[in-house]
Amino acid sequence: MRAYILAGGLGTRLYPYSLILPKPLLTLGSKTVIEHILDWLTSYDFEEIIIAISGRKWAYELVLKDSYKGTKLKINSSEKPLGTAGQLKWVAKDELDTFFVSYSDSLINANIDDVIKVHRKNSAVVTVLTAKIKEKLRYGVIDEEKGFMKEWKEKPELYYRVAVGAFVFEPEFLRYIPEQKYGMNNAVMNAIKAKEKVLIYDVESFVDVGNVSSYKKAAFEFAEKFGEIP
Repeated sequence: MRAYILAGGLGTRLYPYSLILPKPLLTLGSKTVIEHILDWLTSYDFEEIIIAISGRKWAYELVLKDSYKGTKLKINSSEKPLGTAGQLKWVAKDELDTFFVSYSDSLINANIDDVIKVHRKNSAVVTVLTAKIKEKLRYGVIDEEKGFMKEWKEKPELYYRVAVGAFVFEPEFLRYIPEQKYGMNNAVMNAIKAKEKVLIYDVESFVDVGNVSSYKKAAFEFAEKFGEIP
C-alpha cells in the first residue's frame, strides 16, 4: 500500500512565512512539519510514500536528502497547484489498490493500521479522519422570534466534528475528481451523491498548522514541550 502527502498548495494562509519556505518545511521543534508527518507514516508498513508538490522541489530535496534512507520516498512536482483533489488525481492516477492520504498542514495522532482495518471492514470507498472540537464564540448569540428576543447566550461553546486532513481511499474514488483544479470536499460530496460508502474515523488528537495563528500556537506548544525554541 502507498501513502501520499499532498503538499502542493501555495500556503497563502501562512504568508509571510511560506513566502520564504514551503509550508510543510516550516519547523516545529527540531523538525519540519513534513518530517513529523513522515515519522508518523514511516512507523507503518507502506511500500512507498509519495510527496506531491507544485514547485520548489529543491527545498524538499535539501531538507530530506539525508533522511528516511530506508524508505522508498518520492517527490513528484506538478506544474501548477491543482487543489487537494486535483493534485491527488494527478499523482495517484495509476493506483490499483487501497491507499492512504495525508495533507501537509496537520499532525495527527491515530493508528493507521486500525483506520485501514475499519475502512475495509465497512467496505468503504472513502474514510475521512475526523475529530470532535469545541470552539468558543467571541460574541453573545441572540435567538429571536418575529423581532422579539427569546434568549441571549453569552459567548457559547459550539461543538463540531471536523476533517483533520487524512483519508483512506479506494482507487475508484478518483472517478469523482474531474480533470481540473478541484477541492477534496467537492470530490467526497460527489462520492456521497453517488451513494458510495463514505466513513468517518475519529482520531485521538491533532495539531493544526494551516494558518499563522494555529502555527504560532503549535510552535509555542512544541517549544514548551521540548524546552527549545523552534
